[in-house]
Amino acid sequence: MSEHDPLDDLQADPWAVWLGGRERQTLHLPHYRRAAVLVALTLEADPRVLLTVRASNLPTHQGQIAFPGGSLHAGETPVQAALREAQEEVGLAPAHVQVLGEMDDVFTPIGFHVTPVLARLAPATLATLTLTPEVAEIITPTLHDLRLVGHFDQLRTLPDGTRVPLYRHPWRGHDIWGMTSRVLHDLLTDGPE
Repeated sequence: MSEHDPLDDLQADPWAVWLGGRERQTLHLPHYRRAAVLVALTLEADPRVLLTVRASNLPTHQGQIAFPGGSLHAGETPVQAALREAQEEVGLAPAHVQVLGEMDDVFTPIGFHVTPVLARLAPATLATLTLTPEVAEIITPTLHDLRLVGHFDQLRTLPDGTRVPLYRHPWRGHDIWGMTSRVLHDLLTDGPE
């Protein structure tokens, strides 16, 4: 008898249905640097989300909580970049990831145009992840826990006059904020219960 792979059940997955039933908001920001992040949720009743604590020796964003991700290489799609970065940062093999699709684009005040890539993975996959020089810690809060602690923080005005709401999700001594918190806020407020 063959072992059942939970990734086989994704056709009825509520996150796949949610993502497929909405119109994706894209951005056209030619002067911004393109990047992608992997928003990986475990296949559980209360999914956990894969986040990293960036190493303190990095040139930017030291110690911040982030999704695995980074800049797109020439000719690379956001999905390819997100999978590559997740493998480089935490050893997540692309074969263990079921990509559901791209979420709404977001931008950062420091000039990044980011495409979050929503994906699912089996809970057992989390035990296979490894730390790399870019990552000080791997954390996996449940969406329920983040829903309980998330809150609006402030409205920030960018140099071009655009007003952007900022959110925070404090979790077990970690302060999740910025673009990561904005993507989590979208998941928690718009996604399936």
